[in-house]
Amino acid sequence: MKRTLLSILFFALALSTISCAAAPRPADMIAPSGAAPAATAAPMPFAPPAPEFRDKTATDANESVPDAAPAERMIVYTVQLSLEVQDTEKAANDISAIVAQYQGYVAATNMARSPKGLMRGTLTVRVPAQSLDAAQKQIEAAGLKVLSRNRNSNDVTDQYTDLEARLTNLQATEAELRKLLDTVRERTGKAEDILAVYNRLTEIRGQIEQIKGQMNVLSKTSSFATLTVSLTPREEVQVVEPEGWLPDRTAREALRSLVQAMQGLADLAIWSALFFLPVLIVFILPFVILALILRAILRRRGPRKIVPTT
Repeated sequence: MKRTLLSILFFALALSTISCAAAPRPADMIAPSGAAPAATAAPMPFAPPAPEFRDKTATDANESVPDAAPAERMIVYTVQLSLEVQDTEKAANDISAIVAQYQGYVAATNMARSPKGLMRGTLTVRVPAQSLDAAQKQIEAAGLKVLSRNRNSNDVTDQYTDLEARLTNLQATEAELRKLLDTVRERTGKAEDILAVYNRLTEIRGQIEQIKGQMNVLSKTSSFATLTVSLTPREEVQVVEPEGWLPDRTAREALRSLVQAMQGLADLAIWSALFFLPVLIVFILPFVILALILRAILRRRGPRKIVPTT
């Protein structure tokens, strides 16, 4: 009897445990009026996952990098040359032909004629970096003499590598933001959430384009060297005048001195008529008037003549 009672109690306890586990939760049973069913209820707000940055050596198959990091050093060469030439225009044409021979180009030309009628000019040319030495020798040979030479080099490899690493990370961020944008559209569909992700995606895309532009500039400047060539014409030989008596030069100097003297006298006359004479009149006129008054008074008070009486 006791065994039967214990079996019945055990069976009731197990049944109550199963019923409690299968019973719905109060939050699921009670819903406000107008609320959507539990199957279509809106999900809880979620925090967008932070974009995962890749390592500097990672690459993105969907994005095109301007140029892979070069195995060799990226060096920007700049050369300044000053040449003495016989004919500036001819030397400029010769330099242009030399540059074209090495698959380069003339970036800028500045020509001007001096008061003596001699043409001076400056050329800025770009040639491939691997052909710089040979092109520089031929350009120097196009002149009569090298007046000055200055050559500089700037290593931009580290700068390019840093830009490439930043580009890789930004591309990874862009990919994560695109996935996040699709997730937001599917789960919430809220315009403000979509706009926030889209604005961040646009910002990242602008940074990507800016870095690509900087990488392209570094790539182009390192692949082509810049030469600035100043062309100075040979001055005409000055004829040395023989020493001795030169009447024509003496006459010219005498005429020049005469003209200067006449100019000085004319200037003195102008100053005297317009400045000194009015000033003199202003200062002397009161004294002249006073002298005339005193003279008139003295004449009136002069000694009277005594008439003798008879």
